[in-house]
Amino acid sequence: MKKILFLTTLLFSISCFAQSSYTQYTQDRINQYKHLTDKIETLENVVRLKGLVSKAIENENYDLACKAQSKIYDLTMKAQIRDMIQVSKDQKETYCSVQKYSLLNN
Repeated sequence: MKKILFLTTLLFSISCFAQSSYTQYTQDRINQYKHLTDKIETLENVVRLKGLVSKAIENENYDLACKAQSKIYDLTMKAQIRDMIQVSKDQKETYCSVQKYSLLNN
């Protein structure tokens, strides 16, 4: 009888631990999914803005290119996309300096 009681208690405690561990695992996976979904949305916005930057440069509208590239830089910082941060920063500085130069010549 004592063995049955001991085994029952042991199994109950193991099942409680397993349940809380599974709940934590599930919550971690949900958080990871939300984070990745946010990152995908950010990348979609970056792609749209990159198209806008290209059009603005074609039309020599460096003010718009500077603003759009600044937004791209902010989004890459927010999403923590390390390999894109420096490139977007360099492009932002380039387009904004061209914008300032073109304003001086007008």
